[in-house]
Amino acid sequence: MCTRTLKISTTKLNTELAYLAGVFDGEGSMGVWSKGKKKSPAFRLQIEMGDGDTVMRFLNYFKVGSVSVRVPLEPDHKMMYHWRVNLDAAKTVARQMLPYLSKRRQQQFHEAA
Repeated sequence: MCTRTLKISTTKLNTELAYLAGVFDGEGSMGVWSKGKKKSPAFRLQIEMGDGDTVMRFLNYFKVGSVSVRVPLEPDHKMMYHWRVNLDAAKTVARQMLPYLSKRRQQQFHEAA
């Protein structure tokens, strides 16, 4: 019984990882950014979208990064949610998603990391 429970939970985790990688593939960005002129460039993953539940799933699954909320200035614009993770933690997350990402994103990772 314990083995079956472990198998179900592993399948659920793999499904969640595949889902998040698919969302990231379509909506996310990765690359090397600098936080200022005197700071070294660092690898970063980020995703911004109007669906806060989906953005929170990244934070809850990977347990790294931060989520911020951008309140719209215009009344007809949506609130935007932004998950960001930097440095080695970003590389670790990207490597976990890599098998599920498109070839274009995989290449982007290998060029940036």
